[in-house]
Amino acid sequence: MALNNDTMTATRKLAELFRAVASSDQASALAIAGEICRAEDEKGHRLAARTLRGALMASRNGAVAQANLTVGGEAQILTNGLVRLKSDVPLGSIILSPTSRAELSSVIKEWRHARALRVNGIEPRSKLLFHGPPGCGKSMTARAIGHELGLPVYMVRFDAVIGAFLGQTAIHLRQLFSFAERAPCILLLDELDALGKRRGNPLDVGEIDRIVIALLQELEHSHPAGIVIGTTNVPKHLDDAVWRRFDLSVAFGAPTRAALLQFASSVARRWNVTLRDVALQKAGTCKSFAATEGAVVAEVRRLLVASLERGE
Repeated sequence: MALNNDTMTATRKLAELFRAVASSDQASALAIAGEICRAEDEKGHRLAARTLRGALMASRNGAVAQANLTVGGEAQILTNGLVRLKSDVPLGSIILSPTSRAELSSVIKEWRHARALRVNGIEPRSKLLFHGPPGCGKSMTARAIGHELGLPVYMVRFDAVIGAFLGQTAIHLRQLFSFAERAPCILLLDELDALGKRRGNPLDVGEIDRIVIALLQELEHSHPAGIVIGTTNVPKHLDDAVWRRFDLSVAFGAPTRAALLQFASSVARRWNVTLRDVALQKAGTCKSFAATEGAVVAEVRRLLVASLERGE
C-alpha cells in the first residue's frame, strides 16, 4: 500500500531521530524531537504534542538530573527554540561576490585546519555576521557552510527565546550559547536585529537595552564548538557594539535576474535534470534565492512524476 506524503515525511523524520540516537548525538536527537513535536502542534494534534514532549523529558531524566536542568529550563528552550535546517547546499552553488566568496572560503579552510591552528595558539573564526536585503542568500549561505564542514545547522526561533519576564530572555540566550559550546554546529541567529537593535531609543522600554547587553556578553565570552552566524536585513538597526563582537561581517547584495537564473541552473544540476525554458524563466522571476530553489524543486518533482508515469 502506498504511503501518503505526511506518512513519508514522518517516517523520514523518525529515521533521522533514530540515526541521531544510534550515534549518541544527543544535540541532534533533541532538536529533531522538537521538530516532531512542533509538527504535531501545527497539525492541531495538541494532545499528541504534549504526550511526545512529556516522553522526551522523561527519557532524559538522567541527563537532566546530571546537568541540573528542568522541563522549564534548558531542555525546553532547546526543544522549542531550535529548528534544524537542511545543510544540503554546496557553497559553490551560492551566488556570491568574489570578495565574499574568498572570505567565506578562508573561514572554511580555517575550520578544516582548526587543530593545526590551535596547536599554534590561534582559534578559527567562529562568529560571522551576514547583512543585506531580504532574499539575498544569507540563511542559505549558512546552510552551505554547514554542508561544507559537515555540521548540523540550527536556526534560533526568537519567538521562543524572548521571554515575558525580566531576565528570562538573558537566561534563554545563555542556554542556547551553552548548547553551541557543547555541540559542534552552525547556530543561526536569523534576523539578529530582533535582539541586537541599537540602544538608547527613548521609545523603547529598559528591558530592550538589557537584552542587547545580554546578547553582547554571550557573543563576547562564548567559545562555540562550531560557528555562530547572525543575519540582518536592516544593518543600520544593529547596535554598534554588536558589530564588534563578530570576527567577520559579510555583505550580501540583492539578487539579480542573471544571478537567480545561474542559481536555478546549479540547483537543477544537483538534481541531474535539465529545466524546461518555461520553468527556468519562472525561476528567474522569483524574489529570492530560496524561492528560486523552491521553484526548481517543484519542477524536478513534476519531471520525476512524469518519468515514473512513462515507466522510465
